[in-house]
Amino acid sequence: MKSSLTLRVTLAFVLIVALTASLLGIYLYRAFVAEIVRRDELQLLGKLRQVQIVLGRPGAAELLAAQPDFFRDTMSGQENSLVRIVAPGGAVLADINPAGERYPVPPSAGAAPGHGAIVAWTARGGVPGRVVAGSARLGATPVTVVVARAYGERTAMFARYRARILAACAAGALLAAVLAALMLRRGLRPLRAVAEHAALVKPGALAHRLDIAGAPSELRPLVDAFNAMLQRLQDGYARLSGFSADLAHEFRTPVTNMIGQSQVALGQGRSREEYEALLASNIEELERLARMIESMLFLARAGQEEVVLARQPLEAREELERVAGFFEGMAEERGLRLQCSGEGRIAADPALVRRALANLVSNAVRHADAGSTVTLHAQPRAGMVELSVANAGAPIPREHLEHLFERFYRVDSARSDAEGSTGLGLSIVSAIMTLHGGKATVQSHGPETRFTLVFPTG
Repeated sequence: MKSSLTLRVTLAFVLIVALTASLLGIYLYRAFVAEIVRRDELQLLGKLRQVQIVLGRPGAAELLAAQPDFFRDTMSGQENSLVRIVAPGGAVLADINPAGERYPVPPSAGAAPGHGAIVAWTARGGVPGRVVAGSARLGATPVTVVVARAYGERTAMFARYRARILAACAAGALLAAVLAALMLRRGLRPLRAVAEHAALVKPGALAHRLDIAGAPSELRPLVDAFNAMLQRLQDGYARLSGFSADLAHEFRTPVTNMIGQSQVALGQGRSREEYEALLASNIEELERLARMIESMLFLARAGQEEVVLARQPLEAREELERVAGFFEGMAEERGLRLQCSGEGRIAADPALVRRALANLVSNAVRHADAGSTVTLHAQPRAGMVELSVANAGAPIPREHLEHLFERFYRVDSARSDAEGSTGLGLSIVSAIMTLHGGKATVQSHGPETRFTLVFPTG
């Protein structure tokens, strides 16, 4: 359950709703409390003003002296409203305090006190209260009027309001959890479709694709990536199947040759020279197998990026001349001339660059017309350096050009087999260029065929 996307998103959604509702509830509660407190303070100041007005009427002194209960009966209004009238000498002329509450007597704030003159106090049982004092005139005598009030009913009301807010937050969180679960179950339906489709993928069923038209816009990149992955898998599987068939064929030919020759030789007695010829032929076939296996191992490591490049600055012209010098003997046997030209500087692995160039020069020497010139040229271009190997010979048909760098692909398989080709040389060249972040290209126009290695300068 910890790994459930629905559960995690639901919990996150519930937490967000609960937090938002709690913050909103706290804000509304504080605003409500502040408004009630402000209203109660206005009522307290209003009661003080009412007492001041009554005391200022004619005959108020006689009424207070003759009927002190008048203020208790008519001015308090509620049991928790307390009124005290104090003479200048401190004598209490009236004290409306049925419950005998003890509250502080603040200094008089004058005839018209404001909210700042109100003092907080605590009644019995921890009930909050407020008290304010102001001046008045009882006939010709100045007096101090103290009005106080305890808010027990307000405390109970606030408690009920808090309980309702908590209940509303809990109910909202529960409702959010249910709605989020339903929403996610419906919203994740396209993902379940992707999972169901992925479960159907197997080597023999890679042609199916997800319908992107019915997918939500948020999932279209995922559907595109999934379809692209299926296409790559299909292409890779097709290449792997073809490669396996080609590999079996390439291995079968030399093995069959060695078995056939050996069986014929053992069919009857042979001379020493015949046995030596047989061994030499078998060694040739084994060397071809060894070259093929080594090339396949290199391509496998390059495909998995296991080849570590030892990059260093190289002068392109020097590398061309180095490789050309190695093939001078082979070129002279066919009456060919190797010509190097150009300039440029690349950052590459020397061993791999020389291997790629050697494969190209070897192909050029084998297929060039006798007596012609094989040219090796280096040329800097914008952001890159091109190393090219060109030879004059039979042109390569256009339909073969795009396949030349594929494994075991040969334009003339019979001729290549006769010359000991493994069909992997150009594939190795392409892999080496991919490791260097460059590319290998081929052009064949008229009698000239040119292979080019494009190295980035960065």
